[in-house]
Amino acid sequence: MHFGTVCIIGPGLIGGSIGLGLKKRNLVKTVIGVGHRASSIENALKVHAIDIGILNPEEAVKNADIVILATAVNKIVNSARKVIPFMKSKAILTDVGSTKSYIVQQITHHMRKDIAFVGAHPIAGSEQRGVEFASPDLFEGCNCIITPFNKNSMGLETVSSLWQFLGANIIYLNPEQHDEMLAFVSHLPHLIASCLINSIKQEHLTYGASGLRDTTRIASGDPELWVDIFDQNRENVIKSIDQFMVELAGFKNDLVRNDNMTLLDRLKKAKVSRDNVFRNNTTTKGINK
Repeated sequence: MHFGTVCIIGPGLIGGSIGLGLKKRNLVKTVIGVGHRASSIENALKVHAIDIGILNPEEAVKNADIVILATAVNKIVNSARKVIPFMKSKAILTDVGSTKSYIVQQITHHMRKDIAFVGAHPIAGSEQRGVEFASPDLFEGCNCIITPFNKNSMGLETVSSLWQFLGANIIYLNPEQHDEMLAFVSHLPHLIASCLINSIKQEHLTYGASGLRDTTRIASGDPELWVDIFDQNRENVIKSIDQFMVELAGFKNDLVRNDNMTLLDRLKKAKVSRDNVFRNNTTTKGINK
C-alpha cells in the first residue's frame, strides 16, 4: 500500500517516528512536516523524518492525502479547526492524541462531509521529547487504538493499514472506552510515579538504585503535556485514583494488623498479574503515554 503525500503536524517524537517509519518502509511519496518554530522543522529535516518543512499549516495540508495531528493534546482540536477548511476532497484526517472523547467529539463537530476523520492513539513513546529521539521502529509491537469504531467509517481502513504497516497491533474502541482504560493503564501510572518521587525526601533520592529509577522513569515526562492529558480525562483519572487508594489502604491495613498472610496474597496476586502480561517483554512500550 502507498499512502501518497502525508502531512504531519507536530513532527516531534511521535510525529517524527511516523515520518521515519513511513519513509523506511517506502509507504509514502512525500512527508510534509508542520511546526511552530523554524528550529523544530530544521531538526525534523536533519534526521530525515520529513521531506519538506512548512510553518503554515493551511498551506501544508492542501495537497496531502493524509493529515496527522501529532501535537500535544491541548493543541489537536485547534489545529484541526485550522486545517479542515483547506484539506482537499477525499483526504483523511487523523490524530495520535492520548485522550479521545473530547478530541473526537470536537473534531467530528467541525468536519466536512467530503473528508474523513479517524481518531487514533498509538500507545508508545518515551519520557524523552523531541524529534531527535524519534525512531522508525517505535511502533513495532505496540497497540494502536482506533476510535471511534465504525466499520463503515470513511478512512478507517486506510488509517488502520497505516498503523499496521508501522508494526502496531490494532484495537478498536469507542472514545469513552479508550479514555476509561487509559486512565488506569497509562495516566494513573504516570501520576503514581510522580507522587512517589514527590513523597521521598530530596536527600534520600540519591540513595535510590535501579528499582526506584525504573519505577519512576515516566515521571520524567513533559509536565505540561501531562497536565493537559489529566485535564482532558479528569473524571476517569479521578476514578482510577479512587481505585488505587482502595488498594493502597488495604496494604496499609495489612501492615497495621500485622496480617502477613493477606499481605503475601496481595504481593503474589500482583506478581502473577504482571508476569502474565510482561514476562517476556522487559522493555514494553506504551506505559508512559
